[in-house]
Amino acid sequence: MLFLIYINDLIERCGAYSEVYVVDDDAKFYRHILSDDDNKISQYALDALQKWLNLNLNKCQVVTFGRSADKSYKYTIRDCNNQTIPLKRGIQVLDLGVCFDEKLSFKEHIHAKISKTYMVLGLIILNFKYLTIPTFIQLYISMVRSHLDYCSSIWVPYRKGDIESLEKFQKRATKILPGLKNLPYSDRLKICKIPTLHYRRIRRDMIETYKIVSGKYQPDVAPTLYKSSVHVTKGNDMRLEKSRVKYDLAKFSFSNRVLNIWNSLPNCVVSANTTNTFKSRLDKLWHNQDIIYNFEAELQGTGSRSECLYEES
Repeated sequence: MLFLIYINDLIERCGAYSEVYVVDDDAKFYRHILSDDDNKISQYALDALQKWLNLNLNKCQVVTFGRSADKSYKYTIRDCNNQTIPLKRGIQVLDLGVCFDEKLSFKEHIHAKISKTYMVLGLIILNFKYLTIPTFIQLYISMVRSHLDYCSSIWVPYRKGDIESLEKFQKRATKILPGLKNLPYSDRLKICKIPTLHYRRIRRDMIETYKIVSGKYQPDVAPTLYKSSVHVTKGNDMRLEKSRVKYDLAKFSFSNRVLNIWNSLPNCVVSANTTNTFKSRLDKLWHNQDIIYNFEAELQGTGSRSECLYEES
């Protein structure tokens, strides 16, 4: 608490020069560098910070994100002897448990999560020699799959190889039960009532979109999604505006990849007044989707409005 009070005015002191993101004892400065002036302003932010707080140089670095980012810009910082030294450059940064690499491909993050889950799965196999299906499901959901679910809306893979690598882990996990070992992957999932990881990420995207559109998040911390001004008869009354994108990085970013699926949902789903109601209606709408147990299947278009008239408990 004393430390939080101590750094409470960090944004006030440095926010004029850069976007400042602070969580506990971790602070990040961010600025879109388009010119030499932007580079100088970012340096001003570092200077303002050091006038107020001594930094541990071993924990400071600069990372440049972008397809063809200019890494020629230099930033300096002062050491304990008041000597000016260049700030070291990194190729990735860990932020709240998510590894952001220079190209925003999240390959390192995905590989790290797969390694982590294999380790946890190994501990389960070592300590539970006679697993029943209910016990396996409880252990898997609580101890293993949670690592692959964490912040997945940020690092959702779009390359086929990354999607298959994640799904390959779940294939291995569902094989540890002797009675299911020789069954096809989709049959194992149906028996355990565990959906594919690919489907879970799509479902979570829709839940996050609902929270943003319905104002469950503060506007200044959520991606901006614009309501469409085009009136159409299909879809819903909360359709979102689509824009043209050129590169895959933008095409598969959260703010773009969710649009087609969200716009295809009927009014009775998107008009839910609570998040739990939205989840329930979405699950009922998609309960027959092949993608639930077959990650190679495509998400099919939702039904008409009349098909969505069901009773809720």
